[in-house]
Amino acid sequence: MSQVLKRTKYCNLLVQGLSQEGEDISAVERIFVKALNREEIRFAWYKEKNGSKHFQLRPLDLTEEELLELLKDGVNKGVFTSDFRKKLKEIL
Repeated sequence: MSQVLKRTKYCNLLVQGLSQEGEDISAVERIFVKALNREEIRFAWYKEKNGSKHFQLRPLDLTEEELLELLKDGVNKGVFTSDFRKKLKEIL
């Protein structure tokens, strides 16, 4: 497993791609879910308050342009495996 960015009771945050508009932060994350003993991809929404990110318990809504920007950062930061990127490229 790679270096852990943050640990919670639910999961370990392994890698995170981000995009920010004002205080709203969109994230695509590779997490390790402890109860299931597996890695998953999570799309998340945070609010920045007093210099720190606060997880929001709401769905992440983005325009297509914002989604592309978020996915680009996720790819650049290694959120997605090379196998996943290859399969996605075949779909496109």
